[in-house]
Amino acid sequence: MTMQRTVKTATVSCGLLIASLLAGGPGWAAPPSNDNRADATRINLPAQVNGTLVDATVEVNEPQGCADVSGSVWYRFTAPKRGAVIIALDAAGDMDGDLTLYRQVRSKLQYEECQFTDSRGRATIDTDTLEPNADYAIRVAVENGSVADAFDLSVLIPSPPPEPPGKRLPAKGARNKVDRLLNTGDAYWTRMREGRTMRLSLRTTRCTALEVYGPGTQDFDGYPLKSLNCGGYSLFTPSETGRYFLVVQAGRSLESQPYRLRVATAGRDDTIPGVFIANNSRVRGKVNGGIDSRDLYRFDVTRRSKLTLTVTGGPDVRLVTDSGRRLGRGDIFDRTLAPGRYFVAVEGSGNYTLKRVLRTITDSSVTFNGRRRAIAGPGRSASIALRVRPAVSGPGTMVVERFDPFDGWQFSKRYRVNVSNGSAVVSYQPASVGRYRVYAQFKGSTTAAPSDAGWARLKVQEPLSE
Repeated sequence: MTMQRTVKTATVSCGLLIASLLAGGPGWAAPPSNDNRADATRINLPAQVNGTLVDATVEVNEPQGCADVSGSVWYRFTAPKRGAVIIALDAAGDMDGDLTLYRQVRSKLQYEECQFTDSRGRATIDTDTLEPNADYAIRVAVENGSVADAFDLSVLIPSPPPEPPGKRLPAKGARNKVDRLLNTGDAYWTRMREGRTMRLSLRTTRCTALEVYGPGTQDFDGYPLKSLNCGGYSLFTPSETGRYFLVVQAGRSLESQPYRLRVATAGRDDTIPGVFIANNSRVRGKVNGGIDSRDLYRFDVTRRSKLTLTVTGGPDVRLVTDSGRRLGRGDIFDRTLAPGRYFVAVEGSGNYTLKRVLRTITDSSVTFNGRRRAIAGPGRSASIALRVRPAVSGPGTMVVERFDPFDGWQFSKRYRVNVSNGSAVVSYQPASVGRYRVYAQFKGSTTAAPSDAGWARLKVQEPLSE
């Protein structure tokens, strides 16, 4: 009885093993049906399919994509008439994928473009340069070292681009949204006059573009007169009077792209010559980050000067020369400027206070009796002169010290002087024979920068006697 049970058990186990092998156990799973290029799945556009790279393999002559891969599957499609498609891959789990597009040229595949999946497992190929009605292949692959998983693949045809003339732009502008699929762009028109500078503003949270085309435009396939590639603010001056077209184009993002478009005539604070800002003055204003994104000011420098320029509030400032050379950007400037004309742009959003302080750079010198080093007899007063170039006015100081042979220099006298037209002179009476020195400074004024005059020295002596 025991022997019969053993034989029967062995027979059953062998039968189960054979059945398992015939059914395809875990170690013998079949690759996806479109594992090879020859078995690529044909899709009709637009298409949304799901697939898997689990147990996918790599062919011996696998075409190159973005990276080395451990498995791939294939799809084929015919390009639409406009040659524009958006191919989107969404990988499941932690799979790092490689999305590659090829053109089928007879028996060969010609590489077109590839993209890695990002941190969210997504990759997108957005192109409008396919040859209409030509055959193309898509490879979805898993990178070496990554876990294989399922994925969703979409091959979509974006809506046609806008055509002239579009809608008339309202006086207060337009609000709408565009995207890469359902509404790739909006067209508007407005009349502009020759030589009248206009402000253009496209506010958007995405990299949405604005293009401007001139009178007589038949389509928007050519080069625009003006472009804002990622929205923003700019000036535009038409060269002829007529109807101008403004085209808002969706960026590469597949997400919705809200925008606000406005056009307005430039005012005196928007373009040259700008508003003159006087020295030591404050101006208050407001910019809104949209159609009023910039306030322009100007000032002149007649002598080499020290500039202190500050703006408080939300905006910051840009400083440029009259030739457009950029000198910096921020909320405070403290620098030396050569003679010339300068422009300040307050940009951003919010209320602000702008202050300009410009002080002529000065050079000072001090002398005893007209010399940096002088000798005088006892009992005579000495003349101390502070000279400032250029001949400006303002407060100054002179500090006189005497020399003790054992304890060094000792304070003697301080003079507080008023420099008038570049000069201040005092009379100093040395207490006795010996060595003296004076240190002088020009303290500066609202229009002149301070400067150090340095030292002058005086030796008071009498004939030696035994």
